[in-house]
Amino acid sequence: MSIDQFFGYGPEAPFATNEVFTNRGEQIDRCHRWLIGHSARKWPVPALMDFQRPAVNVLAVAGEGGIGKSTLTRHVADLAVRGELDGLPKNRACAVLDFADPDSSSFESLLMRVRAGLGGLTRSWPAFDVALALYWERKHPGESLAAFLGKGSVDGRRAADQVSGTVDQFLGGFGAISVTYQVLDKLGRTVAHKAKLKSLRNELPALDPILDEPDPDRMLGYMPVLLSADLERARAKRPVLAVCVLDTLEIVQGLPSERGGLEDLVSRLVYLMPNVAFLAASRLPLGWHDPVRALGLTYGGAHRWPDLAGPVQLRLDGFDPVSANEYLTTRLTVDDRPAIDEAVRNRMIAGSGGSPLYLDLSASLYGQYLARGQAPPPEVFGLGFPELVLRTMRDLSETDRDLLRAAALLEAFDADLLQAMLPSIRRRRIEAFTSRPFVRREESVWPAYRLHDNLRRSVLDCDAHTPDGWTLSERREHLQRAINHLAKVALSIWDEEESSSLAERSRRTVAAFLLLLRAAIEQDVVPPVLGDLAYSLSVAGHWQVLASLPAPDAVPELTRLSAVARLTTRGDLNAEDRYQAMQRLVGEHATPESIDPFADYYRWELGTRAHVAGHLNEAIGHLSAITADGSLIGASALFGLADNALRRGDYRQVAELMDKATDEGLDRIRVADMLGHTYIHNARFADAARLFETTLEAAQAAGTPLWEARALRHLALALMWFDPDRTLALVPRARDLNSSVGELIGVAQCDLAASMAHALRGEHVQAADLLESAARQYEELGATGELTPAEAIRVLQYAADGRIDQAMAIATRLAASSQGPQPECLPVWVQVTSWWASIPAPEDAALRWLDSTDTALQRWKEPLDRLRRQHRSVCTPLDVADREAFIPTNRLPGDVLDRTVRSASASPAFDGPPLQHADDGIINGERTVIKLQRRAHERLETALHFEHLRTATGIPAPRLLDYGAVPGGTWWAVLERLPGTHSDQPTLEQQRALGRMLRSWHSHSPAAGLRLDDPGALGVLLGWARRAVPRAYPALAQRLSDACEAMPMTSIHGDVAVGHNALFDGDNLTSVLDPGAVEQGPPMLDLAWALAVDLPHGGSTEPLLEGYGEVDHAALDALLPLMLLRRFIDTFALGLFDTDGQWIARHLRDHYPDLLALVEDELSL
Repeated sequence: MSIDQFFGYGPEAPFATNEVFTNRGEQIDRCHRWLIGHSARKWPVPALMDFQRPAVNVLAVAGEGGIGKSTLTRHVADLAVRGELDGLPKNRACAVLDFADPDSSSFESLLMRVRAGLGGLTRSWPAFDVALALYWERKHPGESLAAFLGKGSVDGRRAADQVSGTVDQFLGGFGAISVTYQVLDKLGRTVAHKAKLKSLRNELPALDPILDEPDPDRMLGYMPVLLSADLERARAKRPVLAVCVLDTLEIVQGLPSERGGLEDLVSRLVYLMPNVAFLAASRLPLGWHDPVRALGLTYGGAHRWPDLAGPVQLRLDGFDPVSANEYLTTRLTVDDRPAIDEAVRNRMIAGSGGSPLYLDLSASLYGQYLARGQAPPPEVFGLGFPELVLRTMRDLSETDRDLLRAAALLEAFDADLLQAMLPSIRRRRIEAFTSRPFVRREESVWPAYRLHDNLRRSVLDCDAHTPDGWTLSERREHLQRAINHLAKVALSIWDEEESSSLAERSRRTVAAFLLLLRAAIEQDVVPPVLGDLAYSLSVAGHWQVLASLPAPDAVPELTRLSAVARLTTRGDLNAEDRYQAMQRLVGEHATPESIDPFADYYRWELGTRAHVAGHLNEAIGHLSAITADGSLIGASALFGLADNALRRGDYRQVAELMDKATDEGLDRIRVADMLGHTYIHNARFADAARLFETTLEAAQAAGTPLWEARALRHLALALMWFDPDRTLALVPRARDLNSSVGELIGVAQCDLAASMAHALRGEHVQAADLLESAARQYEELGATGELTPAEAIRVLQYAADGRIDQAMAIATRLAASSQGPQPECLPVWVQVTSWWASIPAPEDAALRWLDSTDTALQRWKEPLDRLRRQHRSVCTPLDVADREAFIPTNRLPGDVLDRTVRSASASPAFDGPPLQHADDGIINGERTVIKLQRRAHERLETALHFEHLRTATGIPAPRLLDYGAVPGGTWWAVLERLPGTHSDQPTLEQQRALGRMLRSWHSHSPAAGLRLDDPGALGVLLGWARRAVPRAYPALAQRLSDACEAMPMTSIHGDVAVGHNALFDGDNLTSVLDPGAVEQGPPMLDLAWALAVDLPHGGSTEPLLEGYGEVDHAALDALLPLMLLRRFIDTFALGLFDTDGQWIARHLRDHYPDLLALVEDELSL
């Protein structure tokens, strides 16, 4: 007894239900001959790479619904795989793609099924699996491909093992691709990996273009050729037969025909895999050869599909009477004898018109009578198809009739969906219903169950004629329950509490949306939630699904929704064209007065397009009309309004609006993103970077590729102002991910960030080329409302390198356009570029900075100052001859320090008692500390730069709470008092922490303050040496000048080590203190000084360098002995000669005796 019979009729059924296949011998023979001919052909790589060749690998079976097309194609494939067709290779496999499954709208799912279905033909699929691993990392970052493939069928688990093995063999494991989007530059990790991958690339010319393509959707569309090449490699070793069934293909043929649509991708699958035999079942003949249809296909036309007009289009008719009788006599049996009386069989045959589906339903109805112990009345058989369905329904129990009606409302269903529609029915009854013979099952997809389309439509048509049939209102009530259930499933993509992976939720969102849309078209209903679902698919990056939506004619609201959703995927249109096209499409249905159920979706899309096109007033009109009802789009309106305020320059309103947003899920990401842009516009770049880092972490945790792509590029736009190295490290990944999710504006922004980073590094040719690339892309995309425009960066770079006339011309043009109807850039950039170009900025009362205009101006001048300094970015010869004449370093008189400490201790920020006298330059309060200027060369600007550095980089340092000066200019500062103690015995971790801090200092801080090659600066740095060893000083100064010349210059601390100006709590660095007066110099100078201080106390070179990262060893080797000598001289003044001094003296005598000889006489050694 079969499982279907057991659960359909119970264990005591007096008959047997048998699987029967009849009357298709001629068609099977024809398919058999075709398969033999197909399997004999060879496809070497040159033939696979011929993309003009004729395709001869598809046999199409067409016929009316219920005629047996699916049964025939699947049966032929099954016979071939089981070895029951002679003359075919012994190694066989089959993949089945059923387009009635909503998940089949994703080409990714289709290709995965083909890969899994054919996986048993060979142990390894290297070309395809390498590309698949990279595709997956780009499309689904953070999701495990092996885990995804390993779920479900044995075929899937085998594919997971094979893919993992390929990645290990060619790339060095999945870890090799989890940290890069470049396939390790397509070279692998080790020599062995490199050799294997190089050989693979040489064998297959198609591999490089696919791996080089940054857009994973474009990759995917051509990856079948790699699967075909791997298959041909296996066929060269032993004969194999690969079969793929394309079932219910009419669903694909009914979609709009366009490049990149599902039919185009399916035709590519067939064309690019000529060594796979495709058996297609459809109600419609294949038209890929038709000249009109071919316009929407990558591989279309009669020259590529010559056979589609001839014998490979197999038209399937119904059973003849003899075959129908054979079917019925075998279908139901009692003790191996026909269970159906001959008279009843004749009535069934007469009424069937040869339809196998009719005969199957008739046999099922007959079995229901037998299962109840009743004699089937002949008169209920032989009726027309609707009457048969009606009779079948009447003969079901009331519960099963309701379940059948519910199942018929949707193209697919599962037990949960039936339970949601009919909550009063017990689960066991639902499970028994899904086991009935007329319920089709495909456990590998979601939802797993469906009815034959003819049966489903007949149930809907006949229901009104049953005694307890649903009224129209009841049908819509049950449909609404289905809508509610599917909407909940679909919107779970936003629920971070869901246990299933994003990939699984994402696929279910697609399936639920398509089920709802098709049911809405069929039932003539307009569920408003479809707007939220279309929005969700767009954000989740399902461009192909949206691009391939059906275009229904019967329901205008749904026709419009589909058209708008398709338009959002048109990356080939620039911003203005897309905005105008959407306005024409939507018309009055997005106005504030509109009651269209999708009005809010249209308003959101219009507002978004208007912003990018630069129409800020129109955008605010669209967004303000969105209903604030708590829906997904309603909640998004708040962000749209904030976006508008951001673009108008009202940054305080942005902050106010973001205060109203929730701190949950996606909102948390969007709040951080919005405030990040606000901080960029206010030149608070480090604050912006920290927010975008938060956004990136949240996006990765939530598994939202679109938001991860945005966070990466926005982080690059923040870092580009102050950390060029990190920017350039980030840009390749950001560019790839933005390309993969269709964010072309993001690709342009990546080029812009890279341009600015190269400019900060003094690499002006690269900067100019990338800036031109970004500007060209902005122009093509029509992005006049861009948040960081290329023209603004052009003004900055021109002003920095002295082309002030060109900078003024662009800034003047931007300012003039701001007074017209279509400004070229946002108001903030008019102001900023005017400042950079030193021209009067137009009045703009709408600009509301987060703080004062003067403060914003000062911050915006820093990038210009830093770029200007890059034209003097290496160290020039030092001022060797100056010995304190240019910059005095003497101590200030005691009375001056007393006046200064009295002023400082009166500051409200200081929490200590009022003071009259200064015994030291540092005075501690309870939680604060006063720092006084003690020497003539010490500058307040150094303390202010230190505070800016702290806020810009997060380096642990005391906050500047207050500062001031007394008459005469002596300054003071009140600082936060941080915990921690000095460390006299450096640990490995303390040195690593110091190295990390110095890397941040050198990489992140803006270049400002006294340069080592400024007049008098060398004398400030060497300090005590000028007085302690006056005869040796010229030689020492010259050696330091020679060592530093042409070294890169960065901001430096100038006076820090583990044992000096640093506080620790255990191994944790809690504070860096008191930077030196020389603020710019070779970065290795800081490392050399830190080692000079710490080595005598047991410090080591290695941990400091490990913490720091990449080091200029030649520079460090040149500077370390000089800094040791400087420290040695200082030990006499500091009273450390007997400890530190003795260690350094021994070290210099052993390794650098010539240096020690310079000072031996003067120091009386």
